[in-house]
Amino acid sequence: MSPPSAPSALGRRDFLRLAGLVGGGLAGAGALAACSSAPSQPPPTSVGAVGAGKTIAVSLNGNNAYSGYVAEGVLKELDGTGYGFAGVQNNFDSSVELGNVQNLLSQGIAGLVVLPADAGTIAKAAQLAKQQNIAVGNALWPGPSAADQDFAGVAALDSVAGGRMIGDWLKTNTTPGPVIVVQGILGQGFSERIDQGLDASLAGSAFQVVVREQGFFEREKATTIVESALQAHPDARAIVSYSASMSNGIAALLKAKNLPNIAHVSSDGDDEMFTWLGTPYLRACRYYSAAQTGVLAAKAVRGVLEGHPEPFQGGVAQQIITGDTAKAAIAANPYRYAQYATKARI
Repeated sequence: MSPPSAPSALGRRDFLRLAGLVGGGLAGAGALAACSSAPSQPPPTSVGAVGAGKTIAVSLNGNNAYSGYVAEGVLKELDGTGYGFAGVQNNFDSSVELGNVQNLLSQGIAGLVVLPADAGTIAKAAQLAKQQNIAVGNALWPGPSAADQDFAGVAALDSVAGGRMIGDWLKTNTTPGPVIVVQGILGQGFSERIDQGLDASLAGSAFQVVVREQGFFEREKATTIVESALQAHPDARAIVSYSASMSNGIAALLKAKNLPNIAHVSSDGDDEMFTWLGTPYLRACRYYSAAQTGVLAAKAVRGVLEGHPEPFQGGVAQQIITGDTAKAAIAANPYRYAQYATKARI
């Protein structure tokens, strides 16, 4: 199918620096350093602007299209509110993540949206924030834990159910046999929960996971994993990747090797992925909106700051889509808000 109308995807290596919502700017951030200058404040706003004089920041786990779409969701939720905006990205490094968040907290922010690189690190960051009366919304919640008391609210994506969806689709639509699984990053709680659901679905079937490795949401890493796995298991019948950023490279590899008979299933969605979906090289996707997770986490933060707390768990919709059903799914629940793309990158 043709990709939905939108600007080109954020470059995976282009550092995400988020321009201010209404003139507010992103505090400078690098792969190894936290923001070092105070967050910009918005320009003068009407007297009734709910966010006037306050800043909501974002801590992104890394720099790829998915992170950019989460930021677009945050920007959508803050649009017109008067809040200033600041942010950092953490290069998928938990040691960088905590330092970056601590730096943001020192700059007088009122709220924070996190897309965690590591669940434990972000739990500590949320604890520190709560001690300073700073509201934190989690856009990648690993599930119930003791850390929940420190979050204003979470985007609740049921990844166990998502894993079951993928397994059930494989059993219904593909030939049984060896399965190659490319995870994201262990420690987030995200991949582990998809594993749990997928394994539960495939238990007792003729599908067997023969390779399960972390791709770190990197195209090249995922492609290398699959290439090696296919050499060891040339009879593989299916490949499951836990993100579009990895599936894009896997689909290109399958096309280059002329392997249209291996059922490849992805998760989430980005601009490039929708050019592959519906081809023999990407059959299906466990679809949910990255942007929706940003909206929900930012809404939770706003609710606390504005005195109308939202439900702790904001439910994230998900479904299995194919090339035939993608357009309707995107229309009902956009994976990004491209109108904020220029504000979400330099």
